[in-house]
Amino acid sequence: IVMGDINISPIDADIGIGEPNAKRWLKTGKCSFQPEEREWLKTLMDWGFVDSFRLLHPEVNDQYSWFDYRSKGFVDNRGLRIDVVLATQKLADKCTEAGIDYELRGIEKPSDHAPIWSTFK
Repeated sequence: IVMGDINISPIDADIGIGEPNAKRWLKTGKCSFQPEEREWLKTLMDWGFVDSFRLLHPEVNDQYSWFDYRSKGFVDNRGLRIDVVLATQKLADKCTEAGIDYELRGIEKPSDHAPIWSTFK
């Protein structure tokens, strides 16, 4: 397992900051979904890792693990999915659940990241 904050949104469905902001971030070189970052992640994934969240939720495009405090992103569900649980294919075959804990992120004075989790049986 490789798990944690990779600061890269693996696919466009993991970008929930609005198209104008996404274009501005790309233009100014702000991190999280630059082509070179995604290429680095692809290289890692090519070693045989599977994104456990995407494995179980391939179509989800409204769940994020990071929210900007300054723009009150959590309140409006504007964020990025930049935290992942990557598993080898053999382990991914045993993944039964994967998610992002919005309840814990909603407590008073939380991290700007929501906890992520996967269950393997």
